[in-house]
Amino acid sequence: MIWLLRDFDLLSVLLHAVTLSFEALLLGGIAYLFAVARPVSATTTVEVFCRRGIRWAALAMVLAELATVTLSCAALLGDSDLRLRDLINTLFFKAGLSAAVLAALLWICARMKSRKAITAMLPLSLLLLIAAVSTSHAAARMDHRLLLGILTAAHHLGTAAWVGAMPFLLVSLGRAESVQEASAMARRYSSMALVSVAVLVLAGVFLARFYVATWNGLYGTDYGVLLIAKIYLLLIMVLMGAGNWLLVRRLNTHPQPLLAQLRRFAEAEVGLGFTAVLAAASMAAQPPAVDVQDQVSLHAIVARMHPEIPRMRSPLSSQLTPPTSIETAVRETEFRVMGASDAMDRRWSEYNHHWAGLIVLVAGLLALLSRFPGMRWARFWPLSFAGLSVFILLRADPENWPLGPRPFWASFSAPDVLQHRAAAVLILGFGAFECAVQAGKLHARWASMIFPAMCALGAALLLTHSHASSDSQQDLLASLSHTPIALLGATAGWSRWLELRLPPGRAARIAGYIWPLFLAAAGLVLLNYRET
Repeated sequence: MIWLLRDFDLLSVLLHAVTLSFEALLLGGIAYLFAVARPVSATTTVEVFCRRGIRWAALAMVLAELATVTLSCAALLGDSDLRLRDLINTLFFKAGLSAAVLAALLWICARMKSRKAITAMLPLSLLLLIAAVSTSHAAARMDHRLLLGILTAAHHLGTAAWVGAMPFLLVSLGRAESVQEASAMARRYSSMALVSVAVLVLAGVFLARFYVATWNGLYGTDYGVLLIAKIYLLLIMVLMGAGNWLLVRRLNTHPQPLLAQLRRFAEAEVGLGFTAVLAAASMAAQPPAVDVQDQVSLHAIVARMHPEIPRMRSPLSSQLTPPTSIETAVRETEFRVMGASDAMDRRWSEYNHHWAGLIVLVAGLLALLSRFPGMRWARFWPLSFAGLSVFILLRADPENWPLGPRPFWASFSAPDVLQHRAAAVLILGFGAFECAVQAGKLHARWASMIFPAMCALGAALLLTHSHASSDSQQDLLASLSHTPIALLGATAGWSRWLELRLPPGRAARIAGYIWPLFLAAAGLVLLNYRET
């Protein structure tokens, strides 16, 4: 946890993503209870589950809001002359504390069985939505503040009623006492989701008009690039949602197999939805594109992104910036922006990315080849990740052991080193699991899910990655490489998930061909990564 505690920006983004996720689950659970479960007269088992899910989401949101307020206060108190009584009157403190109190009240209402307590959830949810919006970009605007606040609230509500309510649908379908009850809930949710998507998209279009304003703001700022990522994820979810909508319409013919298929697609849709929530949390940490003066031009992006021969040889260690002691390195990165690296350091970084890209490309191509008759030997493609793990351990940080003077164990106190080595361990772990699965040594379902889960999670966390450069334009150009890798990785992970979870058939076979292609595409993007 050392690097998290010292990287305030990353920790605040992750906490905000957690808060947004539980907000969506809480409001989505309430929407599902009132718009789906109760109107179709769901059984007591389903309603009891809905209330339990609402309670858990409410409790988690209380903790997330309190953690966010505490972190923000600690950062301000430690980096300024402010005192606690000065922070009590700030908007973020009042809004965070109000949201925590409202979530606690919703937890109490979900525990009570009276009609008044259940009805009280609606006004409390509205107040919670207002508290959440009061710390958004809308509250900081000088113009159109009320309109932007309403649009932001509609955007949150649409997300909750679609993505946040979907886990409740998934579990409800498994707890339904009859196929007819499950079909009725699926149809009712489908109608609610259709309206929610329309509200979400319309509100998002108008918000983009105010916050982005120009095409250059869409591709020339960090805010715009993250918005493109959200649009990509939304399009995939809408495509999957359209397939689910068609499945719902056919439930009268073959209800049981279609309900099973519906649940599997909904699992992937939920995962992609919360990946989009993480992208939204990253967007909240960036200034709106319309406020960014030094936007990157299309010409600069094309000059940076056009294909070149990958750098497969590194500079000599003696050509790199001489490393400082580990104590100095930790002190310089603590709550501060890192300075720009020199040309040799950037070449070393490119070398690392290009070798990683080659390994990922080979893994994707071998996974694809393993689908064809006579190519079963290619099923050992996960072994390539062992090579990637060793490469990261030995070559990612040249100032540390074994290439540099900084000791192995002491260098763990540097946040970036700890991130790289944790990634190496994770890559080796899920590569070993997947290799055992492909070889037929592990038959447990949970073991086969390790690779897609880690692939999707790692890709989602990459949306929070920042080079922390003092040059905002260089940071944006670097994120133009990282964001596509994150999106391709998320698509590959959830496609593999679908291949494993769907009933045997055409849909599972298609997913089995899609994910290796997206994995290979992520390798190609890495091969073209540049910092100069």
